[in-house]
Amino acid sequence: MKNYKLHISEGYNDTYGLEMLVKKEIENRSIKEFQSHGYELIKTPTLEYIDVYSSECMQKPDLYSLINRQGEVLALCNDMTSSIARYVCSNNLEGPLKYCYTADVFRYPKLYQGKKHQFLQAGIELIGAAGKNADVECLYLAHKLLKACNVKEFTIHIGSATFLDALLDDFNINTELKTKIYSVIENKDYVTLNNVLHENLDKKKADFIIDLMLVGGKQKYIDNLINELKDTKASKELEYLKSIYQALKDLNVENIIFDFSIYSYANYYTGIIFAVYIEGISKAVIEGGRCDNLFSSFGKDMNNIGFGFDIDALTTYALNNDLINFKQERYLSFIADDSIIYACKNNDVLRANGVIVNNLDFGCVNCAIKYAKANGYDKVLEYKDNTVKLWEVAKC
Repeated sequence: MKNYKLHISEGYNDTYGLEMLVKKEIENRSIKEFQSHGYELIKTPTLEYIDVYSSECMQKPDLYSLINRQGEVLALCNDMTSSIARYVCSNNLEGPLKYCYTADVFRYPKLYQGKKHQFLQAGIELIGAAGKNADVECLYLAHKLLKACNVKEFTIHIGSATFLDALLDDFNINTELKTKIYSVIENKDYVTLNNVLHENLDKKKADFIIDLMLVGGKQKYIDNLINELKDTKASKELEYLKSIYQALKDLNVENIIFDFSIYSYANYYTGIIFAVYIEGISKAVIEGGRCDNLFSSFGKDMNNIGFGFDIDALTTYALNNDLINFKQERYLSFIADDSIIYACKNNDVLRANGVIVNNLDFGCVNCAIKYAKANGYDKVLEYKDNTVKLWEVAKC
């Protein structure tokens, strides 16, 4: 039998050093930005009953599940929105409510996809608020969050579950065919979608839906769609999206694209959907939208909009693009036994001035310098006879 003591499971990794510092800094900036908008920090259990993550709104095949000693089926945190909904409804709270969080989220993708099974997520939930003001705040906060993390180039893709549902109604598509269309759109299987649409609809309607999945744009794009779908239920939702777009533009949010290919979880999202992309990252770093039906599965009818932010994905990007600078002077302290008191006092003065000082025992100063070179220290402090000698590592 293979011994796994020195191995980690597929989809997991260790984090340390600079990477960990950057991750914690992004986490701290996220919480600071959320709290500045009145969102209260919440933490829910890492393990919940599996029912929390399984409902008519959203089936989760990627759950990590286990059985406790009482024979009850539990699941690792898979979706913070569901955990917060459980908290709100089990405590019979009334909206409006604003929560923010950071949490490790666990998802079991298909094997050998190279995806992480555990990632750090930050996010918000705005509960008990509907309409334009709530939708604009959520999108604006996503914009401000990335700005706070020094990300300059990103695009916010906006879609709508309401629009797609209304469009299929306008095209007189029955419930069974709707379900099939939703399924292939969620899977991004446009070859199958093309076949399904052309087998069941006339060419003009089929081509229109296919184009929606493949083409996006800004104000001119949405104006053309509104004109083409004039006096339909779908056009009313497009007018609403246009009003959101205009409000964000007035807030100096220019990087917005209408994109109806981001539709996912047919019974989960009920209105506006959005995803934020950064060039160089293959997946969205922020995903969110309105999911007003979710709370009903927990026994309360409450509006809700929120988003999740993949801190791990941005951490890798931040490291590769030097977004967050943690350059601090780092000294290695080498202390002889007779100078420990003097050294500790002197090192504390340095630390108070922002210098990192690490005390380590070595057999000789040359060993300390060798270690300092290999581990990125700037200087070595050699304490002996209550004096200090400073060695510049780069010059040694």
